[in-house]
Amino acid sequence: MKPKTKALLFNFVAFMSLFLLFRFTLGYLIPVSGLWLSLICAVITSVIVPKFGVVNEGGKEKIVMKTFFDNGREV
Repeated sequence: MKPKTKALLFNFVAFMSLFLLFRFTLGYLIPVSGLWLSLICAVITSVIVPKFGVVNEGGKEKIVMKTFFDNGREV
């Protein structure tokens, strides 16, 4: 599997897992309708979720993860 494909899958899995965590947690804690709850959780997740990308270093592609708190590190 190519590194770009892995990075895309990592992005999807990270977003999906954090979105569902926030969706069920906030849905349990605050009484908000479905659409507004989904939008709030999507915005929170978009800010916090780690972003994965591919960097070409010395002719070799590497997957790098960037978080809200960190600039980037190799995966």
